[in-house]
Parts: sequence; structure tokens; C-alpha cells
Amino acid sequence: MTSKAYVVTDLGPGDGGKGGVVEAISAKVRPHTIIKEGGAQGSHGVVLADGRKFCFSQWGCGTFQNVPTYLSPRFVMFPIGLLNEASALRDQFGILNAFDLLSVSPDCVCASPYHQTWSQLYELSLRDHPHGTVGTGVGKAYQQSQSNPEFSLFARDLTDKDRVRLSLRRQREFVKDTYGALSDGDVLEADIPLLRQSLANLDNDEAFERIVDETYIVGQLLYLEDYHSLLRNNDGCVVVERSHGILTDSECGFKPHVSSLRTLPQFSLKALRAAGFTGKIVNLGVHRAYEICHGAGPMPTASDSALSTLLPNSHKSTNRWQGKVRAGALDGVLLKYAIDQCNEETTHLDGLCITWFDQIVKNGIWQICSAYIVHGNLIRPGIKPDLHLLSSAIPVLEEYDLRSRVRNINDRDEVLGFCREVFSAITDIPVRLLSFGAHKEDKHFR
Repeated sequence: MTSKAYVVTDLGPGDGGKGGVVEAISAKVRPHTIIKEGGAQGSHGVVLADGRKFCFSQWGCGTFQNVPTYLSPRFVMFPIGLLNEASALRDQFGILNAFDLLSVSPDCVCASPYHQTWSQLYELSLRDHPHGTVGTGVGKAYQQSQSNPEFSLFARDLTDKDRVRLSLRRQREFVKDTYGALSDGDVLEADIPLLRQSLANLDNDEAFERIVDETYIVGQLLYLEDYHSLLRNNDGCVVVERSHGILTDSECGFKPHVSSLRTLPQFSLKALRAAGFTGKIVNLGVHRAYEICHGAGPMPTASDSALSTLLPNSHKSTNRWQGKVRAGALDGVLLKYAIDQCNEETTHLDGLCITWFDQIVKNGIWQICSAYIVHGNLIRPGIKPDLHLLSSAIPVLEEYDLRSRVRNINDRDEVLGFCREVFSAITDIPVRLLSFGAHKEDKHFR
């Protein structure tokens, strides 16, 4: 029986570095399974010792450690995406059948290309007032499962081709009925080609048949497993890998720049307990040593100069769906807010995992926002921020020169001690992991 669960939660809007943290934890504690929550829009990067990199969407970041993945009832999967990801793992890394390392809850909601088109058409219709989306349709699939479950496909349905066809037809017709009348004048001029391509996808009967066939094929490849059985029939520990950040939680995030899902660790705990888990839970919060946001949403410390100093040669780039990539000083006010959302009577964070600290070491300077000035008033961590306050906030920055504060910058324990001292002004949650690079060996645990 499973006796311990590590729950890894992003304390920002995403892009916190969860992939490397999950891989490092997997190498250290050897879990029997990575349990995925959230959705297939995630892109969790893992870098191997030889420099090869892979961004996992649906398989867990313990895959290169030969740790199986379980798509839980709290995960929205993208069946056709599974085929693409499995092919990439085979072609790039020699994992001949990634589906041997995958099991799925029968209750997983399935996103389809029609949810993807829905998500993209909705974003185009907003013109120059973006909500922000990865554009995979995960949020729309979840919304539809709540409002019109008869339109939805669940993992348990994928072996029934008639059911697959009926649900996909309903989804297709729903999107056509909702957005099929959009015209060039309803979107920005630059988006007209995207609009026309999306509408053409809805009208493509040949593509519909291919989508039906590929979705059904995935149903033949999946091993369905009940959450209770997974936890009951395997000894040792699990790692819960979650795809969204606290600041995009559907209730605690800053609307409208939120996902459709709940991202707080309390919901992972509830799901584990409902599945019969009675063991120990270790809640770990992940955050970069600075701020990053790929897409719309509040970010008071964002600056153009930070992009070059904090994200040099980053693979993240501006795209139509998520929008601009922004970077800035670590925001103690937002971080404290996220931590407070995680801490309730039933849950609390046991430790922080701070990633990308190697970039801070390289720069030599660490900037941290310790407060805001809003209309002449000093706002310290502990307040409940909203969009209005954040849009007016002027960050109060403190600057640390690492070489004057740390005697030996190559002594990881000393650097971790300094990091803990700095974070003690924000929270009493201790820093348990500090990342000094992309590889699992660069993750320093204490």
C-alpha cells in the first residue's frame, strides 16, 4: 500500500520549473508512480546529462527514471497528443512503447482538437483584450464536462468507436454553432489568417474522420486503472505532478487570467483521501528565483531589462495564444499570497523548491520585491491583492550582491543558507531544494 505522497505545486502562474524538481525527487525517492493532475497543456522540461531536452505534457517527469505515470481523475488528457508524445519519446530517446509506462483513470476527461479550436476562436474574439491560453483546449474540455457532460469523452469511452464519433460530432457542432459566424471584422487584422484556418478546420470532414480514428486508436492502447487500486496495490511513495500554478487557480487567481481548474494542494489531498490514501503527505511549493509569466495577467515587477538578464537564450517566445513572455524581480507579495492560499487547516506547505538560482549566481545580483507602493501607501506581504491594486503597484526592490553576502559562491550549503535567510522575511516555510542548473544533479536538497 502506498504510504507517502509528495505533492508538487507551482506557486506562480506556471513555468516555475516543476519538471526538473519532479525529476530530481523521482531520482532521490524512487516513487512507484508519478500522478498527473491538471491538463495536457503543461510543458515540463527535463534536461539529460548529454544536453538533450524533452518537454513532457502528459507523461510524468520521472519517465527517464523509468517511473510510470498515472493520469488521475483530476487530469484532462488529450488523446491525440498522447500519440504525438509517445512518437517523440520513441524517435528521440528510444522509448519504444511509452504506453507501457502509462495508466489512466477511467474518469479522465478528454480534450479534442475541437476544444482546441474553441479555445483559439474564443481568444481571437477577444481581440486586443487577451485572456491568455495555451490554446490546447484543456480548459474548454473541462468546462464542457461540467456544463454539458453528454458532449464529453472520458477515458472509459475511448474503446467504443460509436461513442467517440458521436461525442466528437457534438463537440464539433457546438463550436460551429458558437463561433462559426465569426467574420474577419470580428478579430484583429493580424489574426484573420488564424480565424480562417480555424473555421476551415471545423468544416473539414476528412480531418474529422482522422480525429475519430486516432482517438479510437488511443483507446486501444490505454491501460485503465482505478485510483484506489493504484494506491492500494503498490508499495512505497508517489509524486503528484501538477500542471497549473496557484496564481491561475480558477478561484484564487486573478480573473479573467485564470484556468478552469483548481490548483491548490488541498484538492490533491482531497482526491488522495477519497481514493483511500491514509499515508503521509509532503507538500512542496515550487518557484523560480525570479518572476516569469508567459501570457496575460498581473506582474508588477516585469521589466524589459529583466528579459535579457534573467531569460537569456530562453526557448520561451511570444506566441498568439499565450502572448508575451515577461520576467522580473522575485515578488515577495505575490509569493506570500500564493503560500497563504496553500496553507489551511488541512494542508500546509512543508518546504519550498527554488529553481533557476544558477541564473542569479551568474548575474551576481538578486533583486526581490519586498513591498509595493500603491497611491503613496506602503503595501507589505500578507495582503490579498487584486487586479486593481496590482495594476497600480510600484515594486519596492531590495538588491542583494551575492559575492558580498556569500563567502564561497561554490559552496551550495552556504548559498542555500543565504537563500533561506532571505526567504525568512517572506515566509516561515523553509527552502528544501535549491536548483543550480538544468540537470537533476544540480538540484541541492536539504
